[in-house]
Amino acid sequence: MTVLVGLNIVIAALLGFSSALCAGASMGMRGNVPMAWLAVALAAGSTQTLVMTLAGGGVWEVAAAATLAPLGYLCAGQAVRWMSPHASQGRALISVVAALSGLAVILLLLDVPFFYQALSIQAACTIAVTDAMIQWIRQAQRRPLDTMLTIGLGLITITCAIRIPVVLVLFGADATFAELHESVFETVVMSVSGLLVPPVIFLVLARNVSDVIAAYQRQSEHDGLTGLLNRRAFDTAAENSLSEGGAVIFCDIDHFKLVNDRFGHEAGDDVICTFAILLARTGHHAGRIGGEEFALLLPGKSAEEAFALADMIRARFNETMHPILAAGERLSASFGVSECAPGESPRTAFRRADVALYQAKETGRNRVVDFTAVKNHHAEVLAPHSPLQAA
Repeated sequence: MTVLVGLNIVIAALLGFSSALCAGASMGMRGNVPMAWLAVALAAGSTQTLVMTLAGGGVWEVAAAATLAPLGYLCAGQAVRWMSPHASQGRALISVVAALSGLAVILLLLDVPFFYQALSIQAACTIAVTDAMIQWIRQAQRRPLDTMLTIGLGLITITCAIRIPVVLVLFGADATFAELHESVFETVVMSVSGLLVPPVIFLVLARNVSDVIAAYQRQSEHDGLTGLLNRRAFDTAAENSLSEGGAVIFCDIDHFKLVNDRFGHEAGDDVICTFAILLARTGHHAGRIGGEEFALLLPGKSAEEAFALADMIRARFNETMHPILAAGERLSASFGVSECAPGESPRTAFRRADVALYQAKETGRNRVVDFTAVKNHHAEVLAPHSPLQAA
C-alpha cells in the first residue's frame, strides 16, 4: 500500500510538472489556447490523483471524481477542439458537463446510492471525451500521429461508455462505493485508463506543437498579405522544381502607384490580393517578389505554354470589375516569360523573364512578352490597353 501511495504521489507530481510546462509553453506561444486547456486538464488530473490517494476513500474521493475527472476530460477535449482552424468554444458542452458534475455532487450530499452518483460522473466524462473524439475526426489528417490519436481517443471513449453498463450488470444498482472501489473490475478499468490517458495527452501535445511549428514555418515562407510564397521561399522552390527545366513568368501590376495615390493603400492591397488569387488558382508555385511584382514557376512547361497561361491571367485580371473603379475603367498587368533549360540556374531564367517584363512595360503594358521575342527584336505582344481608362 505504501508503495502504491508513493507511486501515485509521483504520478501526481509528474502531472503537475507537465501542467506547469504546458502553461509556460502557452504563454511563450503568445497565448496558445490548446496548450492552456492541456495545462488545466493536467492540473485536474494531478489534483484528482492526490485527493484520491490521500483521502482514504469516502466523500472527498467521490467529490474529486465528480468534479475533477469530468473537468480533466473536458479540458483535454477543448484542447482538441481548439486545434481545429474552425474552433468554437463549445459552451453547450461545457454547460452539460458542468451540470452533470454538479448533479453528482448533489447526489453525494443527499446520500443517494453510489451507482447514481457514478452514473452522473461517467455521463459527464463520456460526453466530454465523445465530443473530443467527434471534433478530432472532423480535423484529423492522414498521418501517423493523427491515426494514433484517433485510436487513443476511440479507446478512451469506449472505456468511459461501457463502464456504467458493466457495473450495472456485475454489481447492480445497489453497489456501494467500497464494493466498486475494491473490485477487480475497477482495478482493471483504472489501469487501462492509466495506460491510455497519458499517451493521448502526449499525442495531443505533440500534434499541437507540430501545428505551431508548421504555422511559424508558413509565416516565414509566405507573404503576409497574399499568402503567396515570399521571395526567399520562391527562390528555394525554383531551385527544387526547375532542375529538370520548365518556364518562368514574371508579372507586375500596371500603374500601381497611381492606384495607391488615387484610392489609398487599403484599395491597393485589395488589388494586390485580387491579382494574387488569380495566380494561386493556376496551381503552380506563385510568389510575391516585390510590392506589386509577382512570379510563377512552371516545371516541365515550355515558353509557349507559359505564354498562353500568362495571357489568360492577363485577360482575366483586365476583365475584373473592381469596385474601386468607375464604370468602364480597368486594371491591367504586364508579363515577361522565359524558358529555363534543364540544369540551368533559375536565376538566369529570372533575369531573362525580368528583361521580357521590362519590354512589356516599355511597349505599352497590359501585354505578355516572351524573352525570345525580345532577343529577336520582335515582341509577341497583345493589343495594349492602358489601365484606369475607358474600356
